[in-house]
Amino acid sequence: MQYFRHAVQIIILVLLGAGLYTSVVRPKTLWLLGVALLAGNYFCGWVCPFGTVQEICSKIGSLLMKKKYRLPPAIQRYAQFFRYLVMLALLLLAAQGISGAMPFDAYRTFMGAAGGRAVQTAALAIMGGFLLISLFCERPYCNYACTEGIRFCLASLTRLVTIKRDPKNCINCKRCSQACPKNIAVAESENVRNPQCINCFQCIAACPVPAALSYGRVELFGARKTATVPDEQLTK
Repeated sequence: MQYFRHAVQIIILVLLGAGLYTSVVRPKTLWLLGVALLAGNYFCGWVCPFGTVQEICSKIGSLLMKKKYRLPPAIQRYAQFFRYLVMLALLLLAAQGISGAMPFDAYRTFMGAAGGRAVQTAALAIMGGFLLISLFCERPYCNYACTEGIRFCLASLTRLVTIKRDPKNCINCKRCSQACPKNIAVAESENVRNPQCINCFQCIAACPVPAALSYGRVELFGARKTATVPDEQLTK
């Protein structure tokens, strides 16, 4: 699945470099909203070029350091809502008729720069800053500042197909939570319904027990809880 996802990401980047993203890919992203309603957000994890470039920077950063920086769960719980404040600010600016003066929207800046259009120096600096931070932590712009992906995240709240954890097979190693670029506590849920999830499936790839994590139909009436694993099983 990871090879297939990376292949899609590379194709999108090639189309972007060829100047075909806006005419070929962008009009097709609307149907991904429908997909998000049923199966979660695929745009951010598979299609978004800026997300892919952040991921590449993160891979480069992994060669420079063994461990990436992650916000503590208590802070992450609130920090993830910062992008909604950014969205509110953009809506207020648009309502005042000055939506063109938005140098802090790094996603649109990235797309503008890739398309060869003139961009403001401040916007490029902010975009570069997020890419620099991506060397040290996973997808910082996606996590805390992106307004483009909000609609896909909100649509995914109704998802009927998601990542599932089987408590009977889970050994509570928490590798899935550590692998998640969106800082989701996968190890604490039986059905991952977090709107931050981008269906990158890195949690499944990191799981050492094949039957512990899967992608399938949501157990609507299943309780979300952390699996209790005997100490002797953890030492195996």
